[in-house]
Amino acid sequence: MTPPTDPFWDELGVAWSAINPDIDVIMPRLKSRLRRHSILITASLVLGLPLSLAGFLLGVYTIWIGWTNGASHFVTRGISLVVIATILSFAMSFLLSVRAGDSLALSEMLDLAIARAEKTLVTTRLGLYACGVAALLGLVGTAMRTQLSRPPALSPLADLAVLAIFALGLFLYRRRLSRDLAKYRYLKGVLVLDGEGK
Repeated sequence: MTPPTDPFWDELGVAWSAINPDIDVIMPRLKSRLRRHSILITASLVLGLPLSLAGFLLGVYTIWIGWTNGASHFVTRGISLVVIATILSFAMSFLLSVRAGDSLALSEMLDLAIARAEKTLVTTRLGLYACGVAALLGLVGTAMRTQLSRPPALSPLADLAVLAIFALGLFLYRRRLSRDLAKYRYLKGVLVLDGEGK
């Protein structure tokens, strides 16, 4: 039995469809949501861009310290900082193109909501990559330090637990974004068909 392509299927397999969507209800809610998204994107850019620059500079400085003192675990730490800062700057650059937009037409607002959801999905994927890089290079640095001198005072399991919690948060947020994106696309399709029918 193949499911129909018209209704939107949620994660439980329950189908729902918008029948005669009321634009007077949809527009204020969508405007409010887009306004909140604009504030969050601006705050992310204001915090993320300086943070990525500071992380890059700190990573380069850490590599230099490790290289001049022969501390190879500092070099791996610096490399991880540089890679994570680069990933963060790429993530911020994806949000630059969708940070503003005060469209009045419903179709334009839906296009903006879809574009923002797609770009945010890319940034969450990059965040997961950054967690993987931090975990991998952190373990490599710990192994190098343990082999060359003595093990670190703090167990790497604590760092891995923090990274796992952060990655789990990104994963759950990514699932929610995917659902929202599917609903935006479905709503846009319904409104286009409804407009053609009229």
